[in-house]
Amino acid sequence: MTEKKFRLAAEQIVPDLARNEACIASDRITVDGRPVGFMFRDYSGWTFFAGDESQSYVDDAANLGMYSLNTIANYDRAILPHLDARHGTAWIRDGDRFVEDPEGAPIDPAASNPHGLNPDFPWVEGRGQLTAHCSIAVPEPMSRRTEDEHLVLWRPGLTAWIAVWENIEEPRQRLDKIIQNASPAAYDRNDWSAEGILFHSYRVDEQSHDGRAPALFGFAIGVPSHVQLAVYFDHERDLAPAEQLVRSIRIT
Repeated sequence: MTEKKFRLAAEQIVPDLARNEACIASDRITVDGRPVGFMFRDYSGWTFFAGDESQSYVDDAANLGMYSLNTIANYDRAILPHLDARHGTAWIRDGDRFVEDPEGAPIDPAASNPHGLNPDFPWVEGRGQLTAHCSIAVPEPMSRRTEDEHLVLWRPGLTAWIAVWENIEEPRQRLDKIIQNASPAAYDRNDWSAEGILFHSYRVDEQSHDGRAPALFGFAIGVPSHVQLAVYFDHERDLAPAEQLVRSIRIT
């Protein structure tokens, strides 16, 4: 797969224009530099299109990416007045502003519930952007939603909570603090590095009443930011896909 060349480099992204909530956007916006032409908010978050995409373009997951609202606001600040719009609304560009689409947010029942996923949320698979400079590879179809400013990925038996934080320290200093602040019950610690990223993971047995396996906590620390994952799973056999999510993080 050809690596995407985004219209805005990571250092061009102005912080704090909008909240760091996960959303989906078309490459027509982030790669080709087109303004947002159509956007909608469902209960899993915002989705942004240029408005000139064909159905076949939209159906190809390689043409979409996961970003933060702040990143997309940097591409088109005209979206800012509408980011607190109620769930279920859709908006169409009209010159330099947006008007509400009376049809509301689209629903695609044919694509909403593959592999036993939650029909109330969209699903993702493959590599997608978390922010302009962070990405994750989702190895299998998983439902996607946002909750408490975290990206949540779910499929039966496994739930991953993901947060991205800006770094104000050198990666090694940040990693040292993460290790120091880890749960005293942490065990099975692992440290490694790949592609300029420092990784750290450990497990914690939270002795849940439902008898699920001990959770996996993972951290990927780069220069601009670090990604934190908390992965909960029912059975020990799902440790491997949980570790795969952690190891797939890339930060540029």
